[in-house]
Amino acid sequence: MEWSWVSTLEEVEQRRQVASCLAGLQLAAVRYCQIDYALPDRPDGLDGPRQVVSDSEWQDPTFRYAFGDSTDFGVELETTCGRLFTVSWDSPSWHEGIWLRQVPLVGYAVQFDANCAIWDVSDAGRWDRFIGQEITAVRLHYRPWAPNDGFWCTRITVTISGSDVEFLGGQADAEQDLA
Repeated sequence: MEWSWVSTLEEVEQRRQVASCLAGLQLAAVRYCQIDYALPDRPDGLDGPRQVVSDSEWQDPTFRYAFGDSTDFGVELETTCGRLFTVSWDSPSWHEGIWLRQVPLVGYAVQFDANCAIWDVSDAGRWDRFIGQEITAVRLHYRPWAPNDGFWCTRITVTISGSDVEFLGGQADAEQDLA
């Protein structure tokens, strides 16, 4: 199922209503889901998501760029009341874009048994000032996909304590700039 693309403006409003459930809640934790580049070093039989705790991995995290952070699979936002929201994207197909849903990251952005690395970035420098703060607004930015072919979500803005956090579909190019 595609979550980033909808066929009508009514569906755009429905997706925005769902995302607005995050507004008014306090942020408790933020986690990134990445390709597990340490996979070859895993002990035999240790499959599935792995929490990154090694100081050596944290010295040069795979998600950190000068322009911001870049995740391979998604971002999970946990609120102080225990609700989990995930920002991710649909697998490449005819329609592409990003989505925000009230679901856990593992099981929705990646399969339950995916060999991935989970980074708790709650106090990793870019998110620490937002932890414990209220999310005041969530905006899903939809654009027409093509003439008469629905709408896709190109960007999500989450406002926390007066600051906008932008979620975009993109990646780092060879010069480590946002592409």
